[in-house]
Amino acid sequence: MDLLLNVGFSNAIIAAVLAVVTAAIARVTRHPALWYALWLVVLLRLLVPPVFAVRLAIPEYGRAAAASGAPIVAVGGGGTSLADPGFSFDPLVIVAVIWAAGAMVVIGFAVAQSVQLRQILISSEPASPEVADRVADLARKLGLRQAPPTVQVEDRVPPMLWAFLSSVRLILPSELLMRLDGNQTDTLLAHELAHLSRRDHWVRHLELAALALFWWNPVAWWATGRVRRAQELCCDQRVAELLPGHRRSYADTLVETARFLSGRQLPLGSPARAMADLSQLKGRIHMIMTTDRTRTLSLTSRLAAAAILVAVLALTPVLTARPDEPNDLGRPISLSLDNADLLDVLATFSEISAVEILVESGISGTVTTSFDGVPWDQALFAVIEGQGLAWERAGDQIIVRRAGGEGLVPVRPAAGEPPTRLAGRLDGAEVFRYEPDGTISEPVAIDKIPPKYPPDARKAGIMGEVVADLVIDETGAVRDVLIKESPSDDLSAAAIEALEQWRFAPATMDGDPVAVRYIVTIRFNLQ
Repeated sequence: MDLLLNVGFSNAIIAAVLAVVTAAIARVTRHPALWYALWLVVLLRLLVPPVFAVRLAIPEYGRAAAASGAPIVAVGGGGTSLADPGFSFDPLVIVAVIWAAGAMVVIGFAVAQSVQLRQILISSEPASPEVADRVADLARKLGLRQAPPTVQVEDRVPPMLWAFLSSVRLILPSELLMRLDGNQTDTLLAHELAHLSRRDHWVRHLELAALALFWWNPVAWWATGRVRRAQELCCDQRVAELLPGHRRSYADTLVETARFLSGRQLPLGSPARAMADLSQLKGRIHMIMTTDRTRTLSLTSRLAAAAILVAVLALTPVLTARPDEPNDLGRPISLSLDNADLLDVLATFSEISAVEILVESGISGTVTTSFDGVPWDQALFAVIEGQGLAWERAGDQIIVRRAGGEGLVPVRPAAGEPPTRLAGRLDGAEVFRYEPDGTISEPVAIDKIPPKYPPDARKAGIMGEVVADLVIDETGAVRDVLIKESPSDDLSAAAIEALEQWRFAPATMDGDPVAVRYIVTIRFNLQ
């Protein structure tokens, strides 16, 4: 979901920049074909995902641990329980739902308009033989393989091409045809057939996709309107070229059509809105009466436009993490270690980062240190260097060695090592520390009481993770809770109250239940 939203918003920003540039170009040149091509690029930019991403590396360092959901590293094994945060929501999910709902509304209007036109076509009649002959003759002059089926309707609708999948029909209102003479009828038919020869009906699908996906973006509506106006101007020029002696009749046709459609509320997405736009009528008539030839793009201009199109559509800047950082390097963590075994610490880093860590045979030691909201790779390298060791990166591996050392092996907790005995006894029984992959099986929580989020902490926006060291006896009861890490006393108290009620299937050694110390992490999260 994050990727889709990122691509969507990136495309919207780039399309907005292109729209401003295109509008500036349209002000300084009178070339409808160029306007059309540029505004079409704006629509395509909204829809086409990047083929090649121009990656802009940004550092992830410096983020606060609480704000980034930084994990607490607990060396020595243990479990994690998620505290009940009460009501919460993901803002990205809400944005996605609203986005999808708006898209469905736009598509619903388009479907309703299509259903309305289909109902009109049910009562339509084939065009008169005279009109059909004129359509066929003009279609041949425009280079069309065949004339589209033409129907006349009694409803007061604009003349238009109606396309459904591969089926195309020319819809003509009978009342308008009665107002036009022969020459005016020819110019009207030529205009609609020019749309067909230009394949403008296919662009309608592109416009609908852009408006549905980017209904919230004014650039989508702006570009769609400009594309349709440019289409009308291109068709005007085509008619003027095809019927040069009918320019006056064509101008009269536009005026009469606008008069015929005046007062009729056309749907927002109707393809006839551009033709019925009275604000553009004066400019269109001026162009028809004064333009001597159709302004088509030269071969050089087309090649240049194609090159720009490929560059704009294929390349998109994408914000990413540093390209040389494997996996999730740079994610902040909070860390507290007290005489922890070095290999266990390295194994924990390997687990949280999904990066394989290789160490030279024979390396050992203990670690006492703490970090708060430090990028995990920086914390790892500080631990390594604190032991007087060297490290290097090799792809998705981190190699730890002495100077000139050899014999690297993956670091992981050693299996089968004897459990660590702790000082003290519990009701006459020894207490052992649970260690992953050791000889003691892990205690399993069978009755977990979720902690209650303290109202004061919720109100203050305090969240984070509480790391607790439990003593679990051989019956599975929690006998002692020691808080090792916590963002606040309120969260510590809530965690202790809940943990004292937990029940476990006890840890076992050689099949017999034993008392153990066990690390549990509870996350309090308001998001």
